[in-house]
Amino acid sequence: MSVPSTKLATSTRGLLSNDSIVTDVEFSSTAPSGGKVTRSVFKPIGLAGVVITLLSYVVIAAPRVAAGDPLASAQAQAAQIAAQLQADSARVDAISQQYEEAQGRVQALDDQINQIRSTIAADQAQVQNDQGNLRQAALNSYMTAGNNTGLEQLFAPGGQSAAVANTYRTVASGNISTDIDALNVAQKNLAAQQAQLQVTQGQAQAALDAVASQRQAAEAAVAQQEATLAQVKGQIAGLVAQQQAAQAAAQHAAFVNRVGSLSNIPPPPGSGAGAAVAAAESQIGVPYQWGGESPGVGFDCSGLTQWAWGRAGVGIPRTAQDQYDASSHIPLGDLAPGDLVFWGGGPGSVEHVGMYVGGGDVVDAPQTGSDVQIQPIWDNGLVGAGRV
Repeated sequence: MSVPSTKLATSTRGLLSNDSIVTDVEFSSTAPSGGKVTRSVFKPIGLAGVVITLLSYVVIAAPRVAAGDPLASAQAQAAQIAAQLQADSARVDAISQQYEEAQGRVQALDDQINQIRSTIAADQAQVQNDQGNLRQAALNSYMTAGNNTGLEQLFAPGGQSAAVANTYRTVASGNISTDIDALNVAQKNLAAQQAQLQVTQGQAQAALDAVASQRQAAEAAVAQQEATLAQVKGQIAGLVAQQQAAQAAAQHAAFVNRVGSLSNIPPPPGSGAGAAVAAAESQIGVPYQWGGESPGVGFDCSGLTQWAWGRAGVGIPRTAQDQYDASSHIPLGDLAPGDLVFWGGGPGSVEHVGMYVGGGDVVDAPQTGSDVQIQPIWDNGLVGAGRV
């Protein structure tokens, strides 16, 4: 297997084109990728950042295409939906950012309101405590006329206890009244602040609800478009499969016409061809992997044939070109199970190899995105056959 000089683009082309790539080194090829075992090669389209208005979620009808070409029509529709999906998905991202910002504003206002409530509660508790302390001090002084209160002169002997009591009550009442007045002013100010914050909070919550509704609508539109795109991609896959099957049949017919008729020559006795074929067929369904040579994990075309013949006890080179050079070239009409069939991209170039299994079919690892499979021999790029 040679080192690839370039990687083929597989994004939009992989979704909307029925081009085939069947090669050991992943060069462009016209070889069919259909067969008895197939695997979809479509890949999802990534989402780009194109912001659109919220009301643009309706999928626009696909542009007109040539009549009688359902594949081209489906491809055009898929491209239209994919472009709209990119824009709407970017809109969802933008709305989500707005939603998070609105949530932050509402939370900040909630925190301020809770702080104001805590301040009011603390002030009320302090006034109540001061009221209790002052009343208790007045009561103690009046009852005991003690020397430790600082008010003993007001309660001195002289028959003036009533006047003294009234005077003290006036002083105590005045102190309490001052504190209560201050509390009332603070409560009014705090209540006004709280009312303003609640109005602002209501506005912020309304904005948050509006953004949430917009996001829900945008996400629903994106989901609908994804479902529509998946349906169209399924239609494309079916149309491509039909087209590939027709191409494969035509290529195989060209091969049969070129060869004339295939012989029924059995594998040479003791050659290990039967074991090699059985080994290769045991890997049907294993993914193609460039450079792969691991059973159950991944193979490229020459890795599969080398491994299969190795299981039969026969060592062959690693790359398709080296396998072609090392094998004994035989006429295509003399193919027998276990023989190698080679394809190339030009004169003197061998880029792909498969193992003949009989009936005009080969088992091979076709390309990236496909699995090991059995498919009819095709004529396009066919170089020849070799016997190990």
